[in-house]
Formats: sequence, structure tokens, C-alpha cells
Amino acid sequence: MTDTITQQMTEAFRLNRLDQLPPKAAEPFRQLLRTGQISPDIVATVLDAGELSGESTKLIGFAAAYLHLRSKNIPVHDVIRMAKEQNTRLNLAWSPNRWQDQHDKLSRAEALRRLASESIAYDVSKFEDHLPAVFPGYLIRTSRRLGMEGLRQRHCVANYHDRLLKGACAIAAVFVDKQRWTVQLEIRDDALCITQIKSRHNTLPPAALRRRIHDLLGVKLPEPGSVTAIDSDNRELYMENLRRILPILREHGIERVVASFDGGGDSGSIHDIAYVPDANAPSVIAQTLEYLSTSSFYEEDRWQNAVAPLQGSVNDVIDALTYDYLEEVDVDWYNNDGGYGELIIDVSNGTVSLEVNQRYTESNTEYSMEHDIETGKAI
Repeated sequence: MTDTITQQMTEAFRLNRLDQLPPKAAEPFRQLLRTGQISPDIVATVLDAGELSGESTKLIGFAAAYLHLRSKNIPVHDVIRMAKEQNTRLNLAWSPNRWQDQHDKLSRAEALRRLASESIAYDVSKFEDHLPAVFPGYLIRTSRRLGMEGLRQRHCVANYHDRLLKGACAIAAVFVDKQRWTVQLEIRDDALCITQIKSRHNTLPPAALRRRIHDLLGVKLPEPGSVTAIDSDNRELYMENLRRILPILREHGIERVVASFDGGGDSGSIHDIAYVPDANAPSVIAQTLEYLSTSSFYEEDRWQNAVAPLQGSVNDVIDALTYDYLEEVDVDWYNNDGGYGELIIDVSNGTVSLEVNQRYTESNTEYSMEHDIETGKAI
């Protein structure tokens, strides 16, 4: 009952904040909230940005930009939170690079503040009870150590001081293959959860590494869910984008489109988009349309999608839908030896197919010998 009352009070507070906006600025948010197309938390963050920028009439446009920036792993939400705490002004028209620069600036200021202040100890005993006795890393136990973590990793973990002080979460530094990862831990329903994993400059771990960190800390990895910034899933989105470009391809006499991709090491990309017949390609490439840009990211102990409508070329749309399709099939084509493949749009039949191939390296033992160290003789 208490949780219900708290939720109602929080919702009433959000609605009161919307009442402070001009009616033309507030009504679109009310409609999005009523239909579930945007979450109350996102609305609250966007309203914070409006207050910090003094541009409350531009918030609907910024809401779309906010979702797009989140989908590209630009920590715009962290910038807004830190700017609010540090009483710093924002500009809603900042470029992605400017948002990232501001994040680095505010994070550094918070980290230095933690280092300059008296070191305060955090009670992490309830988190220790859920962790293995030994893991490759350690829990952060003082505010000074938290400041060092933020300064070393160039992210905003130092801003979590109040939450650590209240015992709402804990922070662990975990080492995997000589790389340092900052891991946020919470306890929900008496079970330990990992709510964020970030490396230097907010780098996110690939799926395989995320699984390793969960295993090392003895935490069950949640299955991909449908909790999203805008309620949707990748399958519906890439199919929707296919439906948007199919009429254009048919109108310009394209019979087939082949998007080829290749990866290895820890990266991969679409390296070629071919149109058949090739002579019709220029007229198609020149077309622009609105499409849905989406990206999955792991945060707050669940998978989330951020979705935003964008204007782009047919090539942009094919890039987006190919990556979305690859994300759905979850075949690792970009780590280690990597892989390659093609997405093929058969325009005439109105079908799409995807083939993903993984590489692997075979090895033969060319030399094997054991020697006695004292005598130097082969054994």
C-alpha cells in the first residue's frame, strides 16, 4: 500500500510540473504518457533539462533528441542529473560531442570534489553477503576511492556518493583480461543485481563480456526484455523500416539489395550496399525518408531500447535495419575471429533474408619438446 501511495504522489508531482509549462508544450507529453509511448522518468529528465536551459517551449523536440542520444550511448541523462546537482546551465541544441565533453567536465569536477573532501566510509556488508568470497576486483568502500574510480575511468561514478551512503547500491571494480570495469550493484527481492557495467569513458561491454562479469560475481543475467524507452522491439522496428523502403525500391526498378557486413577483433561494420540493377542505384540513393533509429543498451538490470524518428537516405535505413536484424539473431560476428554475411532484400518477392557466418581458427602443433633444466637434455 505504501508503494502505491508513493507512486501516486510521484505521478502527481510530475503532472504538477507539466502544469508549469505552456499548454502547447505540456499537452504532447500528456498524450505520450497516456498512450505509454514515453516513460514518466524520461519526462522528468526532459523537464529538468528544460529548467536548466530555460527553453521549456522546445522540450518536445529535445525529447526526440534525448532518446536518439541515449540510443547512441551519449550519456545525456547523466549530464542532466549532474548539471542539476552542480547547478550548471545546459543548452538543448548541443551536439553529441558537446554533450560528451560536458559529461567529462562534470564527472571530473565531481571526482575531484570527492577526493578533496573528507573520506567517508560506505557500509557494503549486505552486498558482500551476496558476492563470492573471491572475485577479480574489489568493492569500493570509501568516498575517496569512489572519486579515484571516477577520475581513473573518466565517467560519473563519483556522482553516486549519496546513493552509496544510503546503501541503495554498491560499486565494484572488476578486472577482466587486464581491463577495468566499474560495476553498479543493487539488491532487489533479496537477490543481487548488476544495474550498470561501464569501462573508461562509459564504454559498454559486449554481450560475452557482460555474461563473464555476471558469472564472476555470481549474479544471474536477466533475459532480454521488452522494457523500453518507447515500447517496441527490434523485430517490429526493422520490419517497419523494410516496409518504408520497399515502395521506393520498387518505384525505381530495384530488383534486389545486398548489404554485406564483416567483423573481427572487437568491431564490425556494413562495408557495402549493392543494388541490382546497379544502373538504378543513384536515383534510389538520392531519396530521403523518415525511419526509426533504435539501439539496445543494458542498464538498470534490464535491456532497454531507445527509439527516435530520423530523416535519412535509403542507405541509412538499410544500415539501421541490418544492424537491428543482427542484434536480434545475437550471433557474435565481430569479436575474436569474427564473421561475415549478407542481408538480402528480394524486392520482387517482398522478402528479406539474413546469413551470418562465423570464422574460427584451426591450429596444428608444429613443435613440442620438454627439456630437463639442469642437464639440458630432452625428456
